[in-house]
Amino acid sequence: MDRFKFSLRDMPRQELLSEYAERIPSLKIKSVENCIALLRTVADISKVLEDHFQEYEISEGKFTILMLLYRQKDYQLSPIELSKKAEVTKGTMTGLIAGLESQGLVEKQTNENDKRSYLVKLSSKGTKLLNDILPEHYKLIGDIMSALDDIQIETMSSSLNLISKILVKMEGEK
Repeated sequence: MDRFKFSLRDMPRQELLSEYAERIPSLKIKSVENCIALLRTVADISKVLEDHFQEYEISEGKFTILMLLYRQKDYQLSPIELSKKAEVTKGTMTGLIAGLESQGLVEKQTNENDKRSYLVKLSSKGTKLLNDILPEHYKLIGDIMSALDDIQIETMSSSLNLISKILVKMEGEK
C-alpha cells in the first residue's frame, strides 16, 4: 500500500486563520502558517529525492539502508540493528533487505556471534552504486539548500533541533 503524502499548495488565507483564532484561542496564526510551509517543503524535498533515487532504481528507504551499512567499518549490521537505526518495523526491514538482495546490493552473511541469525552486508555492487550516487546526491542537497547563507542554515538548524526536542518530549508523554 502506498503511503499518503501530504502537500498543501492552497495555503489558508490569513483572514480564515483569524476567524479560526477567534473560536480557538490557542491557535497561533504564524505557527500554523509555518508548520504548513514546513510540511510542504518536506514534501517537495522528498519528491526531488525520490526522483533522484529512481534514476538509480532504488527508493529512499533502500538508500537509507545502504547508507547505514556504508557507515559501518565492516559494512554490515543485523536486520534488527538496521530496523532500529532506520526506525522501521521488522516487517518493513525484511522487505527492504529482500529487495536490496534481489538487486545484488546487499548479501546475507552468517552471524558468527549468533548462528540463528544473519548479518546484512553491503555488496561490492552496493558499494559501487553508492560511490556513483553520493557525489550527485550531495550536489543535489547543496543545490536545494543554496538559497540559504551560512547564518540562515545555522538558524534553521537550531530551529529544527528545538522542534525535534519538543516532538521527542510529546512522544515520551504518550
